[in-house]
Formats: sequence, structure tokens, C-alpha cells
Amino acid sequence: MSFYRVKQFIWGFSSLFKEIDYTYVTKFLNEKEINIFNKLKHNDKHHCIRVCKDSIKMRNDLNINVDMYRLGRAALLHDVGKSYRHLSLVEKSAVVLLDKATKGKIKRYNNIKQINVYYNHPKIGTDILKSNGFENDKELLQVVRYHHNKIIDENNEILKIIKTCDDKN
Repeated sequence: MSFYRVKQFIWGFSSLFKEIDYTYVTKFLNEKEINIFNKLKHNDKHHCIRVCKDSIKMRNDLNINVDMYRLGRAALLHDVGKSYRHLSLVEKSAVVLLDKATKGKIKRYNNIKQINVYYNHPKIGTDILKSNGFENDKELLQVVRYHHNKIIDENNEILKIIKTCDDKN
């Protein structure tokens, strides 16, 4: 677990020096969706791109019958709730360490915006998408809303893939 967090910190720091690959992003997102994606912080965009690439690879390697473009779109938008309040790398690291040290009890302090976004970005992201005209895209909303849940809808293949790839990124 601690090695994973160190790796995550290094990814976050090193992403500050990398350009966003918009050629890749535009394969999956239209202009409206790119505007939503662009509200994410730079390192969160890189995270979503890594999740997207891993999701597409998993789909192809395991020959999973899901639409590649819907999968890519959902992967790139799965963390849009983080755009509500950007966490610096230091803030995110602090919240992660406090979460671990308190065994999740820090969650009850969700009146603090950093803690609220850390724990509730899936719900916030769902609300952002609904307010931008995606209220009828149940599959996308389900991915964004439940990608951190331990128990998920086993019928939603896209959610299963993204959850797996998000957990390792």
C-alpha cells in the first residue's frame, strides 16, 4: 500500500511537466466533453488518460464486448467531480495519510472542502454531468457515481473495467 502511494505521488509530481495528449483525448470526447475534462487539474487529466489507456488495453486483451468509444469517454470523465475543488499534491497526500491514520474516520469532516472532494467526488461528478445535459446517459452516470464503491453493478462492464484500471492508477 505505501509503495503504491509513493508511486502515485511520483506520477502526480512528474505529470506537472508533461503535456496533455489532446490527440488521444479527442478520439473519445466531443467539444462539450473536452470542456468538462479541461476543468480537471493537470495531474488529474493525466490520471484519467492513464485509466483510459489501461481500460482500452484491458478491453482488447480480454476481448470484452464493450464499445471502445463509450469506454474511453467514461474513463476520461470518471473523475470530473475533482474539478469542483482542486486539491494540490500536498493536500491530497495529507488527506490520504489522514484517511489511513484515522481508518477513514476523517470522512465525517466533509464540511472541509478538501475532505469533501476526496470522498465525494463521484457524487459531485454525477451532479456536474447531469447539470451539463448528461442526465439520460445512465451508463456514464453509473460509472462516475460508483467507480469507488466496493460493490458495483456486475452488469455494467464499463464500470467494472474502469474500476479495475482506476484502482491500479
